[in-house]
Amino acid sequence: MLLALRLLSLLVGGFTAWRVLGGQMTSTLFKVPDLAVGAVMVLAALIPNRGAAPALVAANAYAFGVFSVALAGYLVPSKPVEPLLIAGMAVNLVVILLLLPRMTGGGH
Repeated sequence: MLLALRLLSLLVGGFTAWRVLGGQMTSTLFKVPDLAVGAVMVLAALIPNRGAAPALVAANAYAFGVFSVALAGYLVPSKPVEPLLIAGMAVNLVVILLLLPRMTGGGH
């Protein structure tokens, strides 16, 4: 399971950074936080086994926070929500919820 969660984090983090660096990011306000999210998620996915769970939880929690603020910008009547943003947030929640028991000792 940890491998799958690493891959999900790597995918979301890499895709987020790729969108910013590729010029697909429309909001200049979120360029730096999204690049940081990408870097943190990719680095957390590469941490060795012992520190992987806490790193992945922290990285996904940070990403969920940044994505939540971005989502707030879409919550106006004339602006449709970006489906990739919702998908990224869903991945963040899944990773956090599946790894929290492992960190608290309930997953053993």
